[in-house]
Amino acid sequence: MPITSRKKHRRGRGWILLLSLLLLAMPPHTVIAQSDATAGENGAPAQLTIEDLRKVLDRLVTASDGGDRKALARFGRLYQSLYQQAYLEASSNVPKTATAMIPELDRWLAEKATGGSATAQFWMGERTKVLQRFGAKPADLAEVTTWYRKSAEQGFAPAQDSLGQVLGFFPQYAREPFEAEKWLFQAARQGEGAAGERLLEAIAIDMQRANYKPDAEILAWLKQQAGSGSEKAKELLDKVTVQN
Repeated sequence: MPITSRKKHRRGRGWILLLSLLLLAMPPHTVIAQSDATAGENGAPAQLTIEDLRKVLDRLVTASDGGDRKALARFGRLYQSLYQQAYLEASSNVPKTATAMIPELDRWLAEKATGGSATAQFWMGERTKVLQRFGAKPADLAEVTTWYRKSAEQGFAPAQDSLGQVLGFFPQYAREPFEAEKWLFQAARQGEGAAGERLLEAIAIDMQRANYKPDAEILAWLKQQAGSGSEKAKELLDKVTVQN
């Protein structure tokens, strides 16, 4: 396939993915209504607008704030797809549709985060990973930590998990000794992905630091994990018992 054809194919695939994610995120009656409202003279759908995207993203954020983890996953895929499409546009002689949308959507996300949305606050931190994937400068970890913390303090488990990971690698941003464990424990208690495994890793690292003593709740959790058959937890529990 010629190079130009491959580029067109990737650009087309990007918009197909973006539209597919939009359809997944929107109720069927909304999709039909918007399609009817924006259809051109020949009956074909008109160009996707910034307002269309904002409505969909707003719906997903609201659902995620209410505990819908599928909505959070869809928001993440859609947001990343926009940046992927903009990245493709930057290397092609095509209208910069996604590129033009992103600044406005980023402002919207910042406003939602400042307004108190735990999902938006979490994504203000997460978006730095997306930006770096497409060539942006390394993130300001102090700012990333601040946004994760705002979301984590509202009980948002994905942010608790992410904050724990950042503090585990960069303890200079912690507000108290061994704070990474605190947030990973809260995320694990809510059943967040691999937070439990990451908590075990954090305990193993913290045990090598001076004056380490696990929090009472975390010690009880470690005993529970050991009792459930976790060999890693058993090993750590034995070491903690010897040290203390």
